[in-house]
Amino acid sequence: MDKETIKYYEMSAQSYLDKVCNINPDSDLLSFIKSIKAGGLILDLGCGPGHSSAMMQAAGLNVHASDGSQEMVKLANEIFNVQAVKADFNELSDINLYDGVWANFSLLHAPRSEMLPNLIRIHRALKKKGYLHLGLKIGQGEKRDTLGRKYTYYQPEEINSLLISAGFTINTQRLDMDGTVSMTGAIEPFMIVTAYA
Repeated sequence: MDKETIKYYEMSAQSYLDKVCNINPDSDLLSFIKSIKAGGLILDLGCGPGHSSAMMQAAGLNVHASDGSQEMVKLANEIFNVQAVKADFNELSDINLYDGVWANFSLLHAPRSEMLPNLIRIHRALKKKGYLHLGLKIGQGEKRDTLGRKYTYYQPEEINSLLISAGFTINTQRLDMDGTVSMTGAIEPFMIVTAYA
């Protein structure tokens, strides 16, 4: 993953947690949890400080969590006790293991050229009919924000094509063109896509 992006998260892990941490799952996380069988095994891919992993665990799911930032992994383990590990997306090598993968606004930090290989790795790691949640920002190209984080932006048709090429069946796609306020203060549209392996 991009070194400058990782550097931002290493230096800002606690402030990031303070801004994004929720006590209760939002509607997307609730929907994901309900889509997984009781006691199912989940991969939180790009878990950040671990708050989503903790909420999934509290809901009765078993969670493996990973992040590219050592400081984020440290917070996840010390604060939420999720036993996260430091790993880049391209290190995912599990096969037929997970009932679900939660990739909520994490894969957008990977270069566009790596998205299809990443999706193929996720598909391979999921059990048959395993469930993927994917959150991405809508737009064009790749660019760095004012905090130094590098993003890859996608159009809905593009990500659908990549998912299908990786072997997924699209389940739902929700577009929010009004967007949400990012940590830079910018308002950016986003999409949530769910798919089955």
